[in-house]
Amino acid sequence: MNNVSISGRLVRDPDCKEFDDGKMVCDFTVAVNGYRKDDTVFVKVKAWAARAKSCAQFCRKGSLVNICGSMRGNSWTAKDGTKRREIYVLASDIEFVQLSQEERGSEDNQIQDARDAVTPEKALAPTEEDLETVPF
Repeated sequence: MNNVSISGRLVRDPDCKEFDDGKMVCDFTVAVNGYRKDDTVFVKVKAWAARAKSCAQFCRKGSLVNICGSMRGNSWTAKDGTKRREIYVLASDIEFVQLSQEERGSEDNQIQDARDAVTPEKALAPTEEDLETVPF
């Protein structure tokens, strides 16, 4: 059975490409921590179609993600004639667990701005318009 589950943070923004036929692919690398600090493993991940569009929208460097998928391999001959090979996880399910530090900061600011805009006095006090529309 070829089934992989990993959880980690993106080491850089995803590299997303859209093809002429409308298909999209996102390539990114996830740092997966081990028991010790020097046990970190860097795993390449590919996402296609709707999952790729979601990654392009929600993933940034530092985002925490859970990935389920299968291990795949790819081999080719480079321009210099050497044989190359890569192993990656083909994502079948991606869970966006936590935004990157940068995105969390801007989201916290938006939440605080919304809190500042609606104070208890503003929320409870009826406006003149509200009073004019009362049916009795």
